[in-house]
Formats: sequence, structure tokens, C-alpha cells
Amino acid sequence: MHKTMRRGLILLLMIPALAIIPACAKKATTVEKEASPKIDQAAIDRQKELEAERKRKEAEQRRFQAAKTQFMSEDIYFQKGSYRLQPQARTILYRKANFLKTYPDVAVIIEGHTDERGSRETNIAFGDRRAGAVKSFLIREGVDRYRLIPVSFGKERPIDMGKTEAAHAKNRRVHFVVKE
Repeated sequence: MHKTMRRGLILLLMIPALAIIPACAKKATTVEKEASPKIDQAAIDRQKELEAERKRKEAEQRRFQAAKTQFMSEDIYFQKGSYRLQPQARTILYRKANFLKTYPDVAVIIEGHTDERGSRETNIAFGDRRAGAVKSFLIREGVDRYRLIPVSFGKERPIDMGKTEAAHAKNRRVHFVVKE
């Protein structure tokens, strides 16, 4: 009988112990579940911030590419035998100066061109003067000189191969290339 009583007493002590163990396990699990959403929310918020920053940079890059395309598509034209800036050229150059001020890390190659008439040396000199006139204008507008690289191609790179005065007028120009 003594053994039976001992077994009964052991069983009575084990039953409450078994009831306590699962209760402790639930508390630990509950604490982990409560902490987890806070960590997940911080990660989600950080991911949203990174995504917004990425979208902002992409939009800025698209704006730059559009402005760069516009910048390079407008040439400055000159009268025959001249490197003097016309009023229309000055208007375009004001826009170009604003572009260069907006994007201070951009360097530009200023290409001077002429029509096919005249000697190679004369045309190289005219192309150089035209590129220099444009560079001087942009410097006066506040663009740093080290960002402006004048180059003369003379009559070597015509955009219109025709022999008419209209074709020659298209070739007497300064073209801009954004240096990458």
C-alpha cells in the first residue's frame, strides 16, 4: 500500500507540473509574435523609403536625359564669313547656360563647323573662332571655363552635303556634345 500511495502522490505532483510547462511555452511564443511585427514593420518602412529614393533618382535621371537631348539638339548658326553671335543664337545660349548651371558636373565639347567654301586652314580658324565666341559667351553667363572644351572641325563634318546656300548655312554652326 505504501507503494501505491507513493505512486499516487507522484502522479498528483506531476499533473500540475505538466499543466505549468505548456503555459510557459505559450508565453514565450506570444512574446516572440508580438516582437516580430515591430521588426517587420521597421523593415517594411525602410524598404518603402529605399523604393521612394530609387523612384526619385530614376525620375531625376529621366529629366536629365531629356534636358541633355534638348541641349545637344540645338545648334548655333552663323552668317557666311562670321563668328559673331546673332540674337537668335544668344537666346539659345541663355538656355544652354541655364542647363549647365543646373547640372554643374556636366562638361561640354563645343564643336565649331564651317561650310565647304574656303581653304582647310581658313575653315579650321573660323570653326575655332566660332567655338571660342560661344565659350566666351557661356563663361560670361557664369559657366566655369574648365567645363567648356572648344574644338574646330572646319569643313570636315558637314551635316548637309548640298551645294546650295541653304546647305552651306546649315553647315556654318556650333554643335554641342555633352562629355560623358
